[in-house]
Amino acid sequence: MALIREQVAAKIQAAIPDAEVEVIDLTGTDNHLEARVISPSFVGRSLIERHKMIYAAIQEWIDDDTVHALAIKAWTPEEGAK
Repeated sequence: MALIREQVAAKIQAAIPDAEVEVIDLTGTDNHLEARVISPSFVGRSLIERHKMIYAAIQEWIDDDTVHALAIKAWTPEEGAK
């Protein structure tokens, strides 16, 4: 169901408004996802800080197991262009 992917992307987008967000279903079960996020907000932030920003946006769905696993790719615009 594409709806959960769209909802996850929307929550990340709301938390990081300048981001380009793509969410992919890795297993066909809609609970093992990969978020690909490119944002100027990541400039000067460590990979861990970037991940925390993304996890914070959907923490409630991680806590209630709506999203069982989330792989994250978090880039600055310069890194994402490579």
